[in-house]
Amino acid sequence: MIQKVLFKIIFIIFLFSAINAELLKPSIGGEKKEILIISDKRRVYTVLDNDSLVYDVYGPARLELISRYPVNNKTKKSQKFSYTLFIDNEKPIMINHRYKIQRSIRSVQHPNHYFTYSGNYFFNISEGNHRIILKSSEDKRYPVLLRMLKKDFDKVSKNRNELTPMVFQSNYKVMVEGKPVSYYQLSKNRPLQLDIDGSKKLRILSRLVFDEYMGSNETYRLRVKNGKKVLGTYFLSSERSSTSYIVDIKDKVPGKWRTCEIDIPAGKQIITVEIVENNKNVLTRFQDYK
Repeated sequence: MIQKVLFKIIFIIFLFSAINAELLKPSIGGEKKEILIISDKRRVYTVLDNDSLVYDVYGPARLELISRYPVNNKTKKSQKFSYTLFIDNEKPIMINHRYKIQRSIRSVQHPNHYFTYSGNYFFNISEGNHRIILKSSEDKRYPVLLRMLKKDFDKVSKNRNELTPMVFQSNYKVMVEGKPVSYYQLSKNRPLQLDIDGSKKLRILSRLVFDEYMGSNETYRLRVKNGKKVLGTYFLSSERSSTSYIVDIKDKVPGKWRTCEIDIPAGKQIITVEIVENNKNVLTRFQDYK
């Protein structure tokens, strides 16, 4: 069971959006570094080799894991790579990525190597001390390169616009404090797409749908794409709401609402939102703001 001390993010945290980012250094491990030149800027990555990386982090905060995979030859094939995330004493999370080489990147130490586009994974931690452990996969050919960023929270703009997906299967009303709020169903084989004019922030409000066979606390992941590019995967945890309910559906209970915010680049963008899990459904709302 997911511990409330970690994943039950208190209500006020979800009224905020991450802004300032701090590059975190491992408390244990992480002596090996790789310096990459990306868009004429030096970026220091920690090498996740056979030894684990341990981070001691104080929350509340949103953490972002940025990972890349090295390749010793120029190839057009996508590269699979993975690692395992441990948050305190909770169940481990296997993080899988698949990306092509980003040819513009160069390494200071290994100028003849190539590196993939970044895989970005986000999760929140509640107030207090937390231990984050990253472990490499046993079947890896090369070590994964990692950066962990800690982002503080700032108030979300009050001037938010409600967005409607381009196409959606089902639209449900969730009663919240006596008022109906419109949500759109998101399931594995039916992603939702949004037509957005950037540059803006996209705010996704989601409620996991609980049935009678699910526990009191459950996790789920949302993957956000801009065209074919994955902007990020967001790990969220929720519990059954004791006050809200889905109109005209008696055998399902909405979870407490959770949010994530995504930076949308300038210009006309088609944003796709997917749920990673096969057996879970999520109710979603969308807002944008500057």
